[in-house]
Amino acid sequence: MDENSRVTQEKSPENEIEELKIIIEPQSLEILLKTYKVLQKYKLCQECLGRQFSYLATGTDNSTRAQAILLTLTMEAHAALKKESLEYHTTLFGDRPLEILELIAIQSHFQPAFHVLLNYYSNTNQNEKKEYISPLFDSHNCDLCLNLLMPTNIKRICEEIEQETSNYDFENFLVGTYLNPKITNKEEDIRAQYGLISGESFKANLNRLVGKKLQQIFHKPTQYKQPDLQIMIDLRESMDPTYELHPKSLFLESKYKKFVRNLPQTHWHCHDCRGRGIDRRTNEICQTCHGSGDMYPSSVEDLIASVVLPYTRGKSAVLHGAGREDIDARCLGAGRPFVLEIKAPQKRILPLNKIMDEINQKFSKSIRVGPFSVVNKQKVINYKSDSEITEKSYHALVYLAQPISESFFAPRMELLRSQLMNHLVKQRTPLRVVHRRADRTRSKEIFEIQGKWIDARHIFFKIRAQGGTYIKELISSDNGRTVPSIAKIFGIPMLCVELDIVNVREIKNS
Repeated sequence: MDENSRVTQEKSPENEIEELKIIIEPQSLEILLKTYKVLQKYKLCQECLGRQFSYLATGTDNSTRAQAILLTLTMEAHAALKKESLEYHTTLFGDRPLEILELIAIQSHFQPAFHVLLNYYSNTNQNEKKEYISPLFDSHNCDLCLNLLMPTNIKRICEEIEQETSNYDFENFLVGTYLNPKITNKEEDIRAQYGLISGESFKANLNRLVGKKLQQIFHKPTQYKQPDLQIMIDLRESMDPTYELHPKSLFLESKYKKFVRNLPQTHWHCHDCRGRGIDRRTNEICQTCHGSGDMYPSSVEDLIASVVLPYTRGKSAVLHGAGREDIDARCLGAGRPFVLEIKAPQKRILPLNKIMDEINQKFSKSIRVGPFSVVNKQKVINYKSDSEITEKSYHALVYLAQPISESFFAPRMELLRSQLMNHLVKQRTPLRVVHRRADRTRSKEIFEIQGKWIDARHIFFKIRAQGGTYIKELISSDNGRTVPSIAKIFGIPMLCVELDIVNVREIKNS
């Protein structure tokens, strides 16, 4: 019972039976009155009218809400027209029920109101009125959506989207809309003017109508969090929509081995021209990269992506590695885990074994990858956060600034093992990378170290250390920025001339 309706109890004087007498006051007709006032000024389709009350009587749709309101108005006006109204009809309709029926018929294109009017004009021989209103039955232009939300146009939009998405692989989707602010502002003005506080937005209405229809066409569900495909309806320029498709990135996990030196893990743009190939200061060809825009002609990322991208029809690819080796270091053993992120892929169903074989055949002298598997973005996040709980094994060939004998090497090696194995080293950010990384001190654990004397000027080391350890600096001391260091313990300046990563694994019971 509406709080604006007054209920009184009276006893029948004859049989003392209680009767309920409901007196409906004007406030109880709020929805009908607001609808009538809005239609006095605006033409609205049933979807736009019903949307203004969408948070009332949930479990139905906007068109049904509008039909219920309009049918009630039509019936009440018809009753008033036939002199069959109750007391409150006079309050709502006054002596103008015919005018109100015309308003409902023309402003909302409501067929029952049209039929009442046509029958009335026929019965009262008002042929001129009948001839005037009949053509209006076939035309209607909503002032809010310009008929975009009409079923025929929703169907057209869905058919166009179906065509646009025909070349895309996806298991779920989400519909969104870019809307011209003028539409939003107009609807907000109407709501403020007439006190309409129970409605959903135009954008939400359109997204829901199209989304439900596309579910039937695609036989696939909508997904609100990270959908495979986001479909954007663009109404910023006009009410004749265009479409943008935003596929979710595809993530492929594998491991790579790198057999050559001077091949970076990821693509490096030239530091001076920032990839433009043109010097920013002189506007001439960049002398650092000679106009290529790149510091190096290729990378592990470039090689792998050159094979994967044609299969996925993606726009670009980014390699996320479980750490990275120096450009002049090889990556051997079981290989380094990585995730290749394919941005805006059209194809998600891929012949992964075929892709692996093609990469390995095409670049057999440079890299080799293991089997691919599809993972989610969380895997990339884990790579970043898990760097501290990985251990990596290295082989390092070291050049000595002073010659040493094998007999000198043996006792120094024992001292080295006692001072480094299962101990922490303090490493301040190396001078070679401090220009791009925060200058701070990090503690890293050395788990195992073995050495072999090669000749008077060369030593070979096997080192197993915590992920993120700067091995070159562990060897050289980096002008004292790494403490302790192999050079300090040996008492001889030394330099790592060749470095190979031979294993990357997670530390157990970390």
